[in-house]
Amino acid sequence: MKLVDVPKHEFMESPSSWLTRVAFRQVVSPRELTRYVDLKIKDDCEMALARTSFEELATRIAESAHSFKLVDSVMSRLQTIDPSGERYLLRHRSVAYHRFCAACLATDRTKYFRLEWRFKCWRWCPLHACLLQERCPHCSKVVTLPGDMYAAGFDGRGIATLDRCLHCGKLLTTGWKKFVNSLVDEIMTPWERVLIKNGRAALASLANGRLRIEGEEKSYGLMQLKRIERLGYLPHVNFRLTSEELNRRKESNSQAHSSDDGPRTSK
Repeated sequence: MKLVDVPKHEFMESPSSWLTRVAFRQVVSPRELTRYVDLKIKDDCEMALARTSFEELATRIAESAHSFKLVDSVMSRLQTIDPSGERYLLRHRSVAYHRFCAACLATDRTKYFRLEWRFKCWRWCPLHACLLQERCPHCSKVVTLPGDMYAAGFDGRGIATLDRCLHCGKLLTTGWKKFVNSLVDEIMTPWERVLIKNGRAALASLANGRLRIEGEEKSYGLMQLKRIERLGYLPHVNFRLTSEELNRRKESNSQAHSSDDGPRTSK
């Protein structure tokens, strides 16, 4: 039986984000919803659906759409090179989590989490030219989905939209404007720029099934992506640039420019 008042699946929305919003609209917990649709989730909702079909699940409870198919394509291809998702997907103490772009969450009409925010190699937002955030700016917790929006927050009074932290209930978007266009080439090393581009290429290859390397006409199969990851050419564990480090570099550059432009006295 199809459910009523099911929210639209946004483009490339992660399954765990969509199921969180579906459960909220049905006034049930995600646990109750997954039990109703006979979906068994242990630690990772995205990988649970990679082994079946997100589109098939969505069709059972709502009207299907092309965006479900695209998520299925990415996750099914990921499973061929990383069956458990351990090498490519974000997990904190074995629990799946998302990074997020505070600017996207602040400006989206519908607040949702992208599938790419689940990936270790997706470190930045190309739309807002900023690094993704790792944790809530208020309670420092990571965003774990699916989550019970009705019981969210320190006081358990719940949240209405996913731009708020499920743990403390406060806005994940606090100070978002300062992040926009904060990732500029002059404060990044050449290797950091390469890693960020490689991360974007990795997601593109999972979407279309072929890996394309900048400057080369030839394309490669997904096994080449697996090799690149094992060689350390994706921004997984070898990427040290954080928001804090970015701010430190910007301040250092600003001080250096101030020193260069300062008043000079003649002898």
